[in-house]
Amino acid sequence: MDLCRVCLAGGSQKDIFKLENNKTVDERSFVDVFMFCLSIEVDEDSKISTKLCTKCYDKIWSFHDFKCLALRSDVYLKSIQESNGVKNEVFLRDDDIKNEHQSVSDDSMDATVKEEPKDGFDDGDTDDEFLSVIKRIKYEYKEDTVEKKPPRKRKRAAKTPKTKSKVTKRICEECGKAVKDLKAHAIQHLPAASRKRIPCKLCDKAFSTYSARHRHTKIKHLGTKQQCPLCNKVVAHLKQHHRLMHNRDSLPYGCVSCGGRFISKSNLELHMTTHTKDYAFPCDLCDKKFNTKSRMMLHKRQVHDKEKSHLCQLCSKSFFKKYHLQIHLRSHSKEKPYACPECGKCFSTTSILKSHRLIHEEGKNHACTLCEMTFKKKSYLTIHMISHTKVKRYPCKYCGIKFGRSDHRKRHEYTAHEKNFISP
Repeated sequence: MDLCRVCLAGGSQKDIFKLENNKTVDERSFVDVFMFCLSIEVDEDSKISTKLCTKCYDKIWSFHDFKCLALRSDVYLKSIQESNGVKNEVFLRDDDIKNEHQSVSDDSMDATVKEEPKDGFDDGDTDDEFLSVIKRIKYEYKEDTVEKKPPRKRKRAAKTPKTKSKVTKRICEECGKAVKDLKAHAIQHLPAASRKRIPCKLCDKAFSTYSARHRHTKIKHLGTKQQCPLCNKVVAHLKQHHRLMHNRDSLPYGCVSCGGRFISKSNLELHMTTHTKDYAFPCDLCDKKFNTKSRMMLHKRQVHDKEKSHLCQLCSKSFFKKYHLQIHLRSHSKEKPYACPECGKCFSTTSILKSHRLIHEEGKNHACTLCEMTFKKKSYLTIHMISHTKVKRYPCKYCGIKFGRSDHRKRHEYTAHEKNFISP
């Protein structure tokens, strides 16, 4: 059997009866050392395994040295107690180690060599000096038995490059938008009365989220807006404004059909619906259709529900969007911040400036298919097509007469019904 006698490990090569005693000064065999340490008797003629593995062999010698130290210390302490004040240094003999179960007799005490104290202490020494002797024996044992191992060099773990975790967006079933926090976004679809409102600490405005209030405080009250050096517009995020308005070629997503660039994939997908004409969201109150549910909901709120929550403080006129109120306020201040680079004429909005710049362009790229007229803008062609189709979708709210264009209906309502009621 090649099993280790101690730990039963297989493939053990060391035989207890063939091992030499090369660690002590006496002539005892390793079988006696094995018996001394573990109190296990091993017979050479026995059928039980007499093998040892290397790990158990080293542990037995380590335990042998430790047990010898304990026995030496025990004999030394007993000799101090029995000497009645005569403190002599006593060392354990080899025969005493071999027979550790026998008590120390008076003969063995007489056989020990009595010499003058080597450490220079006499009868008047204190117990602290005897304890120092014990410590010296302990440290001498450690120096002899413990092998000094070279310090291990710690290997520094290789730094793994940090990768940005992709933020997963979820689709809102109400409006179809892809948002990061669907729970916070769903609050916008609740009725205004049931929404939790967070008031601003510096003004009377209220917000649905703490982040919206923080953004409002940062922009409106702390004055963190910056002026664009190219268009002189005061914006909250100058870098983003410059990229979207003046450097659209650097945007990552491009449209294959028209070459337009967009900042996100969702904006590109929304733009692609203008090429496919896939208007899958009709209004249930009129015959209009929209490419997204959000635009359809905005149409219902603005046109059918007549929602106008932004009030002008100068003339009490109300508007659906805050941007429309800001444009309206320029009519009171006579502010026209957008100038035409060709002729220098100023305008109040960028859309009016864009329409004006078509005057300086040559050619009319939008031609009517039913007549010979051409137009510079597609919207002009759409308005012109009403004269061919004869479709009248805009009824007067006073007399019911229908018009093909909304501006014609508005002119009729003012001249025929409202002008007479205005006081001079």
